[in-house]
Amino acid sequence: MNRTGNSRRWSPAWSAPLWQALLESFGLGLGFVFALTRSIGVLPAYAFSSGFFLLCGGCGLWVVLRARLPQGSWRQQALWELAASLLVSLTMVGLQAVTVPLGWSAVWEQSNLGTGLLITLLLLCTGPGYLLARGGARFWRFWDRLRRRRMLWALTHALLSVVVLVAALGAIGLFIISPYSGTAAETQAAATSPLSRLLARVIVSLFPSTAVMVALTLMALTVVLPPAALFSLIVARRTTQRLERLAAAAGALRRGDYSARVPVQGEDELAQLQADFNAMAEELERTLKALQAERDRTAALLQSRRELIAAVSHELRTPVATVRATLESALAGWGEERSPSALRRDLEVMESEITRLQRLIDDLFTLARTEAGGLTLDCRPTDIGPLVQEITAAVAPLAWQSGRVEVVAELPPDLPPACVDGERLKQVLVNLLRNGVRHTPPGGIVVVAVVAEPELLRLEVRDTGAGIPPEELPRIWERFYRGTQPATDDGSGAGLGLALVKELTEAMGGTVVVESTVGQGSCFTVWLPRV
Repeated sequence: MNRTGNSRRWSPAWSAPLWQALLESFGLGLGFVFALTRSIGVLPAYAFSSGFFLLCGGCGLWVVLRARLPQGSWRQQALWELAASLLVSLTMVGLQAVTVPLGWSAVWEQSNLGTGLLITLLLLCTGPGYLLARGGARFWRFWDRLRRRRMLWALTHALLSVVVLVAALGAIGLFIISPYSGTAAETQAAATSPLSRLLARVIVSLFPSTAVMVALTLMALTVVLPPAALFSLIVARRTTQRLERLAAAAGALRRGDYSARVPVQGEDELAQLQADFNAMAEELERTLKALQAERDRTAALLQSRRELIAAVSHELRTPVATVRATLESALAGWGEERSPSALRRDLEVMESEITRLQRLIDDLFTLARTEAGGLTLDCRPTDIGPLVQEITAAVAPLAWQSGRVEVVAELPPDLPPACVDGERLKQVLVNLLRNGVRHTPPGGIVVVAVVAEPELLRLEVRDTGAGIPPEELPRIWERFYRGTQPATDDGSGAGLGLALVKELTEAMGGTVVVESTVGQGSCFTVWLPRV
């Protein structure tokens, strides 16, 4: 529907200004009165009476359908409609007045309605009829919007349409079998000119039949429509409630409540739709949880990468800065007389820092290969007794020389072989011994023990150091984590040793755990698979 007055597209319903609708209605009424004048002496008096009713109803209905609906508050609209009804009545009375100078006034005397005053009252009643019809049109527009927005009212409308159709067909049948239909046929046959026959067909057959049909339909609906509407509402409500629950669940799902579900009721198509919705919601919830977990894992991985880059930068900066400072000091005193002992001390410092840097790079490279799945392992039956003896013998002198810490091995005879990579197991043992020596005060002891279990070999590295607080135990396997307990050596540890121990042990199919008591020491246990 187009409500703009300056639009180029013409729409017949509720699109014209009131003055235009009144003018059009006046023209239609004038043409109809002219047709009636041509039928004087041909049509009977009751036909003219029907014609006057058709004149009032047709002109009023034209204004109802053509006049633009007012805007504003309900009071403004009500006043506008009252003024329009008054203008409609005045237009119809003006139509009667115009027939006098045109010489058509005799037409008002042909009916059996009596005096001309009664005809004038009938024309004035067009205005109140306009108000009633306009109210019905507004109600229909409201009902149309309601049934298009709510499934409940759409189903009720469909059921009521069947009732209205049955009532209308019944009214048509009653009119056909009534005696009036025969009289109407005789009147049409008596008409001579084509205009008279057309007018007789309209005002004697079409209009009375329509009026009777509408009247009978309204009477039938007055009795049938209320219980039919209640019954339709009850029947439709059962279906629409299921749809409303489904719509509410879909809305909740759209707002992010992925746990929304709808109860499945019945076995029809709607029940299948409810079941499919629940299955879809479950699959969506499962997928979103997986995506969220992947997102969290990716975020944690990115954060770990950032921390790793920051930690590596910090750890590499220290030995490089030390080597550079020592070289600058040596170069600055190159031309001076320097004792061999001072030069040797500088070289030893540089060698120590380069060794530390090399160890850090090797550990980072090994961890990166393990994480990427590119670590090469050669797991075969290995006698770990000689391996433990070899590593202990190599670490013990350095531990005693640097921190007065004793490193010993406790190995039972006839140890069964373990299925491990010997070189990687050496890395694990060396890192555990370094960690124990670093956190053990002078006079302490670090013990390496191997115990055979029925299906596993238990490799223990115990120390008498400061121990690890319980709140730090879950984090000691993180890269570059050093803890809050101060080490007893020079603090050269980068925090990669235990992370490398865990990665290599698990890569060989084993596990590593730790038990520690603050002030008493720690015990790292590595479980290795037996052959």
